[in-house]
Amino acid sequence: MSVFRASNNVNKVPGPTPGPREPYPINRQREEPGPDGPTEPIENRAARRRDRLAWLGMLIAVFALITSSVAALASWQAMKVARMVAMAKAPVSHAEQESRTTGFAVTYAQEPLRVQVGCAAVLFVDLDEPRSNADEKVSDLRYDSRCGTDTPRLTLGPGAAAGAQVKDADLDAAGCERAIRNSPIGPGGSVEVRKGAVLCVLTAGNPASMALVEVTDVGRTGTADMRATSWKVAG
Repeated sequence: MSVFRASNNVNKVPGPTPGPREPYPINRQREEPGPDGPTEPIENRAARRRDRLAWLGMLIAVFALITSSVAALASWQAMKVARMVAMAKAPVSHAEQESRTTGFAVTYAQEPLRVQVGCAAVLFVDLDEPRSNADEKVSDLRYDSRCGTDTPRLTLGPGAAAGAQVKDADLDAAGCERAIRNSPIGPGGSVEVRKGAVLCVLTAGNPASMALVEVTDVGRTGTADMRATSWKVAG
């Protein structure tokens, strides 16, 4: 008698046999982030960003300070020239300012003058016009060029009534008048031609003028740049 064994899985669909089940990862260690994962804390990135913003703010502040300083210097120079021109024209209410400007009227301000002669030569300057290389008889300043290491000199010319060397170029006519009265250049006196030298000169013209002359630059032998401001003295 034949015996037929029936399959235990009659309704099972044929297919690949599943492999062994992976054990439950209860004892598996926690994996560390791979090399491509985040390696820097967010706090560090935020701190670096704050530092960059702080440096940027500092650079902007320094640039603003430099710009404002340059603007302030230019404004001061402009105000200085304007004050010289308007000193005798604008009405003033302060008694002291009024007394200082009485009797003077501005004729020109910051007028450039250039002296250029050879070694051991002489050039004359008229401050009434003003004019460089003027006629000796009407000149207010005499420029004596020197040779070698000798420094050129400025002396009062035939057209000058008096003069004084002063330390400050920011003077008005009253300040020059006071300097000439208190510390005039004596007979035979002269002033060394160097950058920054300042003279007050009272001319003997009709009408007379009060001039403030500043040496702005000294070049090669026989060369110097000056600028002059003049006030007409009322008779």
